[in-house]
Amino acid sequence: MITAELIKDCLNGLEKGHAQLYKQCAPYVYSIIKRYVKDTELRKDLMQEVFAKVFSNINSFNMEKGSFNNWIRKIAVNECLQHLRKARPLFIAEGLEDSVEIIDDAPLPTDLTRKDIEHILEKMPQGYRVVFMLAVMDGCTHKEIAKQLNINAETSRSQLTRGKKWIQRYLTNQYKSNLYGLL
Repeated sequence: MITAELIKDCLNGLEKGHAQLYKQCAPYVYSIIKRYVKDTELRKDLMQEVFAKVFSNINSFNMEKGSFNNWIRKIAVNECLQHLRKARPLFIAEGLEDSVEIIDDAPLPTDLTRKDIEHILEKMPQGYRVVFMLAVMDGCTHKEIAKQLNINAETSRSQLTRGKKWIQRYLTNQYKSNLYGLL
C-alpha cells in the first residue's frame, strides 16, 4: 500500500522511500508494460523510464484526486504509447486473414488461463492490441483513445472491432482440432 508517508519520503529524496515505492509498484508497472511491448529488453528500458518519470514528478501526485495505482498506470501507459509512436506507425490497415472461417456458434474454450490470454495478446497485431488494451483493460473510451493515439474515434472503434475478430479467428484456428467433433 502506498502511504502518504512513503510519498513524503520520495518527495524528500530519501533512497529508502524510492526503494520501497519501486519494490511495491514494479510488478504492477511491469504487467502494464508487458501488455503493450513484446521485447523483454525494451520492457526493462521502459520500466526505468516510467520510474524516472514517477520519481521526478511525484510532487504532482495528489492523494485526494485519485489512487496512486491509477496515477502510475497512466504514466506507464503513456510511456509505452510514446515509445510505440516513435518506433513505427501504430495503425496500418491490417486485413483479417480470409483463410479461417468464423463459426459464430462454435464453442470456444472457456478455461483460458491468464498465461493463455497473455500469449494470445502477444500474438495480436500491434494496432489492434494497443486499442484493445486501452479499451478493454484500461477502460478508456474511444474518444480518450483517439486523443492518446492521435487518431479519430472511428479508427479506434474499427481497430477494437478488428481486434476482437482477430482474437475470435485466432482462438478458432488454435482450437479447431477440438471443434471438429462438434461441427
